[in-house]
Amino acid sequence: MKPTNSLPELIDLAVSKHKTSVRQMSFVAQKNGYRVTATTLNQIRNGSYKSKPSQETLAAIAWLAGVDETLAFAAAGQPVPGPPLADELPPGADNLSPKSRKAVVDMVRVLVDLEAGNNEQRTSDPEDATPRTLRAVAPTSDTRPGQKTEPDHGITELHGDEARNIPVPPREQLAAHPKVKTRSEQLDEETGERDGDIEGRF
Repeated sequence: MKPTNSLPELIDLAVSKHKTSVRQMSFVAQKNGYRVTATTLNQIRNGSYKSKPSQETLAAIAWLAGVDETLAFAAAGQPVPGPPLADELPPGADNLSPKSRKAVVDMVRVLVDLEAGNNEQRTSDPEDATPRTLRAVAPTSDTRPGQKTEPDHGITELHGDEARNIPVPPREQLAAHPKVKTRSEQLDEETGERDGDIEGRF
């Protein structure tokens, strides 16, 4: 017998087994406690089903085809679910406070995301963890024709090889050095010199 390796093939197998239509099979499944519709079965069979089949749908297909559920889940590329987690919780779990219940549910959500591989977007690139070299540089000014030559007192950060290739300027040229005067101090000095020139004339 040809091995069954896809959901459409499982549904074809179910049709052959029950010798009836997909619509009738959905009624049979529902009568036996499986929630699945004829529309879902038909769409999966003809390849037009756009959603991810639910666990209930996969269990219904497996039952209709007369195969183990593991085959249906494998055909859908999904892990086989274990027993209900609620059945494994210790006695007294139902008596937890709303705050404690929320903490448990949040933790389960995190674990589900981790095992589903959804944490890849939150995992940083290992290269990003490498410390980057920062080196201070002296302020630069725009000396193009027609441009003001007042110094730009902004801070420029360079990283990696770009930083290592630029020498560190003398301390007296660094903006944080006490010998460097602020623009306000320079204006005060210029204003004081002008005032002194004017007073000397009289």
